[in-house]
Amino acid sequence: MIKTFQGKSIIVGTPKDFDINKMIIKELRNTGFESVFEISFNYQKFKYKNIWQHAKSFYKKNFGNRPHYKQLLRFQQIESNLIQELNEIQDVDYVLLIRPDIYSPTFIDALKKKSKTIVAYQWDGLNRFPAVNDVIQKFDRFFIFDPADLGVEGVLPLTNFSPISYTAEELFDSERITDVYFSGSYFPKRAAVLGKILSQLNRLGKSIKYRLNAWKPRENKKYNLTTTKEFITFEENLKNSYNAEVVIDLVFTGHKGLSFRIFEAIRFDKKVITTNQAILKYDFYDPDNIFIWSSNSKIQELKRFLETPVNPLSDVLKRKYGFENWIKYVLDEGDFIPIDLPEN
Repeated sequence: MIKTFQGKSIIVGTPKDFDINKMIIKELRNTGFESVFEISFNYQKFKYKNIWQHAKSFYKKNFGNRPHYKQLLRFQQIESNLIQELNEIQDVDYVLLIRPDIYSPTFIDALKKKSKTIVAYQWDGLNRFPAVNDVIQKFDRFFIFDPADLGVEGVLPLTNFSPISYTAEELFDSERITDVYFSGSYFPKRAAVLGKILSQLNRLGKSIKYRLNAWKPRENKKYNLTTTKEFITFEENLKNSYNAEVVIDLVFTGHKGLSFRIFEAIRFDKKVITTNQAILKYDFYDPDNIFIWSSNSKIQELKRFLETPVNPLSDVLKRKYGFENWIKYVLDEGDFIPIDLPEN
């Protein structure tokens, strides 16, 4: 237990995608927080009340200069319940919001009354959800993960983190063992790149497990890739990564920030095949551990990479990107290693 947070309390709000909120709460409890209050909600579950509301949303998005009007409607649907929950919580030491853009400005104001310290982390590029720019100044510390956003006034650099509360006994599963693992949402261009990578890995005799997630069936016939609508939790993905030798990371179009797969690989000494060119500039980059895939990548290069042993990172770097250091840095408490981002 970390003495820095022993006896402390925190309100945390995150998306509930893939039960990632449960992982974050587990990490917070593991670092010593006595009380963790959650105000997360599933912002994906939303249906228009009627055709008129749908039509109004379409008009606002396309002609009213409000591209995220639907997101506002999503929160309005749940806001009264969250306010009621918030009213039942006593004042706390900290408030942490991840993806603050999914909350309304008035709700953020209500949160500010519950604590002297309120911080936020936007783990998407600011250009993807520009409405978040209107609330940056409401927070004591506002963090971004995309180097392209470093020039925005009032923001601080941050990356994702390595979960540290899971033990080897929890994660090991002989039935999950594979040479290569990938999990991600389906997009046509992403599937095409994945297909090319897996094709070369197959030629090299590697065992492969992959998940392409999509609500509706999709298919890449050229590489015989199919999708699944059975989404798995963050914890299940973590187990899959742990039991693989190599994880594949395909950068999401529109930002250069690093995914959780990268930080899982750091903790577990895994190799990474990634399309994110920005990773070259990070302090943990090692060509023995990270293969940057491009359209010009050759199978001989990939073969040499896979045959080269992993070069374990220093304990200092592993500590820097672990959750304990992450939360200390975010809340500006205790002895921590600052987390920076490379210049864009």
